[in-house]
Amino acid sequence: LCDKPAIIAHLLPVATALDDIPALALTEAEAERLRHGGAVSPGLAESVRRLAALGDGTVVSAFDGDRLVALAEVRDGAIRPVR
Repeated sequence: LCDKPAIIAHLLPVATALDDIPALALTEAEAERLRHGGAVSPGLAESVRRLAALGDGTVVSAFDGDRLVALAEVRDGAIRPVR
């Protein structure tokens, strides 16, 4: 596909498919932790506290800037990577 500019012009960013899932903006350290399978605890990050309050089982899309880091789930008051 890389050598087919006409096809690439029709591709949408992955965030488009995730519009209906709550998004979580991560710090670089939080993103690194999720990338390696670790959980992100609410700590001082307001966005993590807010999403953790949504309750167990809530799926979120975790971003480091514009880059998708993981699909994650709220479990036991923390954000844990699923994919």
